[in-house]
Amino acid sequence: MRNFLGAENQTDTKHTDLGSMRRKIFVVALCVAANFLGSVIARVFNIPLYLDSVLTIAATSLCGLWGGIATAVLSNGTLFIIDHNMIPFTLCHLTTAFLAHLVSSRAKKRAAVLEIDSFIWAGLLTAVSNAVLGNVISDFVYGSNTVENINNSVHAIYLAVPNLTFATYFSGFLTNFADKLLSAGLSFGVYKGVAHS
Repeated sequence: MRNFLGAENQTDTKHTDLGSMRRKIFVVALCVAANFLGSVIARVFNIPLYLDSVLTIAATSLCGLWGGIATAVLSNGTLFIIDHNMIPFTLCHLTTAFLAHLVSSRAKKRAAVLEIDSFIWAGLLTAVSNAVLGNVISDFVYGSNTVENINNSVHAIYLAVPNLTFATYFSGFLTNFADKLLSAGLSFGVYKGVAHS
């Protein structure tokens, strides 16, 4: 079976490794660009989602843990330089890569090709981890004041329940669940498209 990320049954392993590395670099670059665009679109159109790690699960499932880490660091670094994104949230993005790797590596032991359930589990686990970690960072580092599109959802909840801590954490859970499940679905689509090309 030959696929986009690696070629089996070739005798020239040095050529195969170089070609596989180039493909992985291409996938990581594609995912970094999608993460950057997702974050910018969310802010420009005031969508109450992050979308800054929209294809990190795809990068991790296609390129392994180091591909996911590279995607996380490069995405957040690019967002910091160009869009003044807040660097401490890189920890959330790294957690996404680690948990996606945990899920995909376990699933690959059972089957050579990942199915949608692996991506859903990765999305759910990263939603919980990012909600907890992101909320703590938002609350303790930034006083619950981060970016406008997310602050709007915190303010809306605060109007209903006038407790800023509750509004921050509740909004964080809601936005992370929606954000990471969207990410899981899109990542599965990219995985299917790239892995079988």
